[in-house]
Amino acid sequence: MKIAIADDLENDLQVAASNIRQYLEASYPDVIKNFELDTFASAEALLENYAPGKYDLLILDIFMVDMTGMEAAEAIRIYDEHVPIVFLTTSQDYILEGYRVFAAGYLLKPLTEHLDEFSHTMDHVMPSLVEAERCLFAAVNGEMTEIPLKNILYVDINSKHKLTIHLLGAFFETTMGYNQCQELLLEQKNFLECHHRIIINMDYIKRMDADEFIMKDDSRIPISNRKKKEAKAAYMRYLVHR
Repeated sequence: MKIAIADDLENDLQVAASNIRQYLEASYPDVIKNFELDTFASAEALLENYAPGKYDLLILDIFMVDMTGMEAAEAIRIYDEHVPIVFLTTSQDYILEGYRVFAAGYLLKPLTEHLDEFSHTMDHVMPSLVEAERCLFAAVNGEMTEIPLKNILYVDINSKHKLTIHLLGAFFETTMGYNQCQELLLEQKNFLECHHRIIINMDYIKRMDADEFIMKDDSRIPISNRKKKEAKAAYMRYLVHR
């Protein structure tokens, strides 16, 4: 898991970083082993180092000089719809404004005086992030390979009757059985079986057409007639609640 914090007040930045680490150590000790935290003294510095998919969570102070945290969030949302954003603020006046950028929550400053609110917000945000850290372990070219579930666009069975795992710009053929893969993926709320032996990650859907899903890599995934009503309903529910 990788988190970035941006705050132009050094003390507030360090307090936020310390509280995040303490929370993860207490609540998710397995996650802390692979945890990375980047801190930035301005919104501009964060944006210079930002790329979609680089971070699992952003924590932005609203009141920063030059560029505010809200302005940074608006810039990020242009090319990254999914990364959760939590705001640091001394006031609740900006909560409604946060809906424009789909804020995942707010942390009131000073954090040391609002630890209950801090824990409540983290309890709301973290479970889905921890779930997204899950991996699929599959034999690829004779070696066991760890593939993060969040990186999978879709899986299907190829012409050689082998399970194929498709990522952005790459794919892997594995000896893993489809049923085993199906059991793991369909436990996740973002995976959907839309056709016989095809499972897609709904996070990567660009749009839904009458008989297929168009993925973000422009792959066209068919929707079977038998599953059409169920698949479309599941995707609409996912859009509403994600």
